[in-house]
Amino acid sequence: MLKEAEVVVLGAGVAGLVLARRLLERGLRVLVVAEALGEASRPPVALVNPLRGKRFTLAEEGERALEAALLFYGRFVPLHLGVFRPVPEADRAKVAGRLSGLKHRWEGEGVLLEEAFWLEPRPLLARLAEGLPFLWGRVLAWEPPHLVLEGGGRVRGEVMVYAGGGRGAHLLGLGGRLIPGLVLTLWDYFPRALSYRVYLAGAALGGSYLPGEEGYRLLPPTEGEVEWLLQGAEALVGYRPRVASLWRGVRFRLPGPHLFPVEGGFALTGLGSTGFLYAPLLAKRLAERL
Repeated sequence: MLKEAEVVVLGAGVAGLVLARRLLERGLRVLVVAEALGEASRPPVALVNPLRGKRFTLAEEGERALEAALLFYGRFVPLHLGVFRPVPEADRAKVAGRLSGLKHRWEGEGVLLEEAFWLEPRPLLARLAEGLPFLWGRVLAWEPPHLVLEGGGRVRGEVMVYAGGGRGAHLLGLGGRLIPGLVLTLWDYFPRALSYRVYLAGAALGGSYLPGEEGYRLLPPTEGEVEWLLQGAEALVGYRPRVASLWRGVRFRLPGPHLFPVEGGFALTGLGSTGFLYAPLLAKRLAERL
């Protein structure tokens, strides 16, 4: 079996699907090759917020990436606008100096990022996948211009794009970090996201990341992880939300850049927890290039 396309995208997470959708809209023959839809891109909630971490670091090109994400995702699913970030008094001058390009307002003990948002990834991925051609299977080798599949099949692409995460990084010899994360789903509901150390958004509590692993493994959650998340939530809202279930995923992180040439085409990968923020902007640039 040999299948062909102008652009073969390996990976059906948010980066691969956003890219494939942009390519299809530009009239290119695209084929998405993947084992499953989403994998690490299927947490209960994705927070799209360019002001990162306890140090309030503004993500590189954060304003531009947020604008692209708003325009793109808003075509497919509802976006829940507004992320409130408590800011310690000692950090306020520093944070204020980083917000000039973001729509925001100060409220009480922190700042509301008015155009940062959260969304539900699973409906988004399903909508992005509609009408895209897929080939489901496990890829054993990246041999440009071919992908070699388990069972002996081959896929040929005029351009090949690796948009997978950590499970397939060995195909290109990529040596990034594999970082297990945990999200708790809740009986409680938070329509406006809160973010400091952990985040509460919709029916989800997230922000837990174990140290990077050597290999790809879905580790069971630890009591310490769950307790850390619940303590963080209690610090934000004054009580511990009720836990309904949990989601575990493994994110793949490269130091950057996250869009770069490889043999046979390009790689769009290694975004870690910023995948939903950067995917529309980087996919747009690559689609224009192709």
